[in-house]
Amino acid sequence: MFHPLRILRFAQALLLNRYTFFVLFLLGYTAVLEDYGGLPSLNGTWRLEIPLLLYLYFLGNLITRKSPLQPVIVAAPIVLLYVVFDIYHLQLGRLPRLIELAEVPELLAVMPFWLQAILIGLCGGALLSCLSTVRWRAFVPITLGLLPVISLAVAVEFYPDAFMTAFVKTQKEIIFYSDVKSVANNGRFSMTLYNEARRKSVLIKTARYLENPFYLVDMDKAAEMIRDQRGRRNVHLIVLESFLDPDLLLAAKFSRRPAHPEFDRIFKRKGGFSVSPVFGGSTAQAEFELLCGVPAMRELSGVEFNLFTGASTPCLPNLLEAGGYHTLATNGHRPDFFNSTNAYEGIGFAASYYPVEFAPGRETYLSMGDVSGEDYMFDGDLLSQNLEHVAARLKEHPETPVFNYVISMYGHTPNLINTEKRPEVVKVLADIPGDNQLERSINQYYYRTEAIAAYVKELLRIDPKSLVILVSDHLPPLGGGPDTYRNFNYLGRQEGFLKLNRIYFVENGRSVETTTIHHYDVPAIILDYVTRRHKVRKSARIIAARKSAIDIATYRKAYMTIMARAMMVKEMLPSLRPAPAVADATAVKAAPVGGISVPIAEGRK
Repeated sequence: MFHPLRILRFAQALLLNRYTFFVLFLLGYTAVLEDYGGLPSLNGTWRLEIPLLLYLYFLGNLITRKSPLQPVIVAAPIVLLYVVFDIYHLQLGRLPRLIELAEVPELLAVMPFWLQAILIGLCGGALLSCLSTVRWRAFVPITLGLLPVISLAVAVEFYPDAFMTAFVKTQKEIIFYSDVKSVANNGRFSMTLYNEARRKSVLIKTARYLENPFYLVDMDKAAEMIRDQRGRRNVHLIVLESFLDPDLLLAAKFSRRPAHPEFDRIFKRKGGFSVSPVFGGSTAQAEFELLCGVPAMRELSGVEFNLFTGASTPCLPNLLEAGGYHTLATNGHRPDFFNSTNAYEGIGFAASYYPVEFAPGRETYLSMGDVSGEDYMFDGDLLSQNLEHVAARLKEHPETPVFNYVISMYGHTPNLINTEKRPEVVKVLADIPGDNQLERSINQYYYRTEAIAAYVKELLRIDPKSLVILVSDHLPPLGGGPDTYRNFNYLGRQEGFLKLNRIYFVENGRSVETTTIHHYDVPAIILDYVTRRHKVRKSARIIAARKSAIDIATYRKAYMTIMARAMMVKEMLPSLRPAPAVADATAVKAAPVGGISVPIAEGRK
């Protein structure tokens, strides 16, 4: 029989055991963080996650020197990785992928210096402390201990399909529409491994899309149609960071109308809606859809732009450039943010400009101006400089049409506003809980609409026969995230309300109201405009009507074609830009080229 004293000693030894304490600490930490918006608790992840954590902790203890601090030194890197997962989720609302390690510089770049110092200090200190205690001469224990970890990595990277099959059979359900629910079932590390295996599996499968005629065969015909247009018209696509229309917060009351009067006079409250792929962050996802005409599916990366190498990719700017347009991108932030320089080159921009403060070695016309108290370049400074540059371009090269793409950063969280330069104009009057970021965002909106109105008014004066599109990339997260939008009854909390963003069209000098579209519908509307197939209002209506006939497989095929080429080394692929050709075009039909309906010239029979 078990003696009570022995049982007590065993229980005491178990409780004092470093492995028990390690697991209990992580269980407690994740339970607390879940209550504060972090990823789910470890409670239900006993199949792979907790055994994997215990093994990593065992391995760390095996290969490091014994000391009173050994349990803490070995645990610190693992715990900090969990902290990083939670910070990422709290900031962006999703589970990071391994491929997103490439985004660490971008994430650090937008953090305050003090937070950068803390994170780098903690992570670097924990890693160096652990490495400094490794018994490097203990070759056999290190080798044998690493074999299971190496085997797991090899399975994920080189046998992804087999790994996924085994994972699905042995682990709990994967909820494909929800990272959070999948993590609750299987854990952070486990889902990260699964997502990497899935990415590798799909990457292997993209090889067959490299020369897929589905997306590429008609580009020369579409470019020819664009070139054949008489009096080719310019297109200005302005993407506004976190551009929230306060009028859509139905439960909010304001001390005055938030929009500037000049903005209302131009657009006459004819703003439409476009569905963004993201909420609260990841602007590059919205850019991908607006420029490439397919949904940002995140099949190969958390952010598609990060996989671009600069290789020519079948997206709208490449097609317009092949049709004789000068394509230029103006970005109000850093050139290394979300790999934008490579992405813009691959997508087809002949020139890309960034503020000289961030790109002293690059050719640019842009300067940030005074950003004291705000951090990000004000829309008025960005747009006025773009206007001056475009006006000079149109005057010097009147024969060459322009695709002018501009993306702003003002309005980025935490919505800082310098009240000495831009005094408070609008107060939020509401009994429901307020949000300081919301009030700042609304006052930013007033000054932004003033700047936009001045830009559009002057742009239409110098370029009246053109298409101007202004669209919000996504809604700002504000202080309370989705709860702020629920509390203030954004758009009546209709289905998918967190993805609905304002979009404005000005066609040949007149504001045009359209039906609700998606960001990835914008390239098709632009192509309809430049080839004179349909007016903007009709084009948007046709697109909305045909949506039900386009299944996800069609979009996925187009997406894979784009990404297959985007990920290749530039020198390995021929250019997508076709040489000019002469054709006897007498009729036009619409051919679905991915998400873009491309006009194809048909010769006489």
